[in-house]
This record gives sequence, C-alpha cells and structure tokens, in this order.
Amino acid sequence: MYVENNLFLMLGQLLHILLTVYLWIVIIGALISWVNPDPNNQIVRFLRSAVDPVFLWLRRRLPLIISGLDLSPLVVIAGIIFLDIALVKSLVEQGNIIPNILIGLGQSIYILLNFYMWVVIISALITFVNPSPYNPIVRFLSAVTTPLFSWLRRRLPLSFGGFDFSPVVVVFIILFINTVVSKGIIAAGIRLKLQGGF
Repeated sequence: MYVENNLFLMLGQLLHILLTVYLWIVIIGALISWVNPDPNNQIVRFLRSAVDPVFLWLRRRLPLIISGLDLSPLVVIAGIIFLDIALVKSLVEQGNIIPNILIGLGQSIYILLNFYMWVVIISALITFVNPSPYNPIVRFLSAVTTPLFSWLRRRLPLSFGGFDFSPVVVVFIILFINTVVSKGIIAAGIRLKLQGGF
C-alpha cells in the first residue's frame, strides 16, 4: 500500500511538472508570436512544434481566431490549469475525482472570465484615445466586445450624458458570475472533498 501511494504521488508530481513546463511553453510561444519572430530560429521552431499541433486541433473544432488574433493559447492555458487541478490532484489524493473536476472547472471558468473582463476594460479605456480602427488589436477588442455591448444597449438604457456604461455593466456581470458561479463550483468541490469525495 505504501509503495502504491508513493507511485501515485510521484506520477502526480511528474504530471504537474510536465503540465507546468508545457504551460510556460504555451505562454512564451504566444508572447513570441506577437513580435513576428524569425521562423528559422531554433527556439521558435521548437516552440511551434510543441504548441501548433494542439492549436490546430482546437481551431478545427472551435472558432478561436477573431479579427486575426488567435485565442488558442488562452483555451490551452485554461485546459492545462483544469488538468493540473482535476487530474493531478486526483492522482495525488488517489480519489476525489468529482470534487477535483469541479474545482478545476471553477478555476478554468474564473480564468477565462477574468481574461474577458480585462479585454472589456482595455476596450473601454482605449475608446478615450480614438485608436485607429485598422489596428489588429483594436479590431480584435471590438470584435469580442461590441456584440455584447450592442445586445445590452438594445435592452437597457446604458448611455447617460454621452457616456456608455455597457462596459461597466459587463464587468459587474463578470464579477457576479465569478463570485457566484465560479467560486460556487469551487466551493461545491471543496465541500464534496471534505465529505469524503468520490
């Protein structure tokens, strides 16, 4: 029994290390792609060979390129965090599968919503400086926020004195969802774990 416990603990720790390394490969690869690196550079080739198969698989199944910007790294990061919490913790704890899946799901939703909240905040702030509509970042921000802003404006009077409050409403909605839904899912997982898990 002791050997089996150690084996699961070692497997969990090894998987955690591999997932953490891959997480940093994804983050560095995404950051480097913004500067149009030399495709013949060995580091760039390594990063692309490590992440492109996963990104291509995701892009074939989900619409992850919006206004020329690729959201695949964000989805992969959320997936890695989910796996690290759900799978690794279940291995180390030798059980608690459902509680760890709930905790991992809650954390992933929280991260994705936080990212979108920052997109909304940045999108709202750059409207004060009249950015070029041809800038790819501005086009991306507009593509992922304008449909939601427009939907809200049609249903609620959100413009007062020439100021549009729809970004503020979206931020409060995200904060509410994160507080109630994401943290609620995490709390449910922790409660299940404290009750003995599954």
